[in-house]
Amino acid sequence: MLSRVLASNLWPPIYALLVQLRKYVARSDYARWGHSCDALSPEWDERTLRLALLIRPHSSVIEFGAGRLVLKDLLPKDCTYTPSDIVDRGCGTIVCDLNSPVLPNFISYDYAVFGGVLEYVNNLPRLIRHISLSAHSVVASYAVAESSIFYRRKQGWVNDFNHEEILNLFASAGYHCQYSEAWNSQRIYSFSKPKL
Repeated sequence: MLSRVLASNLWPPIYALLVQLRKYVARSDYARWGHSCDALSPEWDERTLRLALLIRPHSSVIEFGAGRLVLKDLLPKDCTYTPSDIVDRGCGTIVCDLNSPVLPNFISYDYAVFGGVLEYVNNLPRLIRHISLSAHSVVASYAVAESSIFYRRKQGWVNDFNHEEILNLFASAGYHCQYSEAWNSQRIYSFSKPKL
């Protein structure tokens, strides 16, 4: 609790420096994303709705960075939902730190969902390759790198990919971009693997 309060009140250049340090030691921001829901803004619910609209009915879905579990109630008819987050959020959460040196093996899902998560992953190519083993499709948001590194670190973001680089990262893991749109200062994506 104290570390979260200190981090949120730090002078922005100091916080940005701490984020950069966390990036190089491959650590997640437990102080920010820990057990309290204070950092989980209801303003993000519109983005979650945009992501939910890209999921087909009767699908199995795993959501990374499940937070307040908003996606669960927005999914189309007869979807099965599995939450995953850095800490237990209830409802059978799979506790998983996406910056951990070893990622768990997941069962197969139709969709993996990442809303406001990918920017906080230290080794995004590794994560995408790993998820490609379990998820046929990925629905995600990403704040593409159109701003300064300082601005991105001030937000807590640890990676810096532009739109084309994001498309290439997913393509290298076997995904094709089915949909992409600008949303606020981010992009919303839907990626799928070709059917065999």
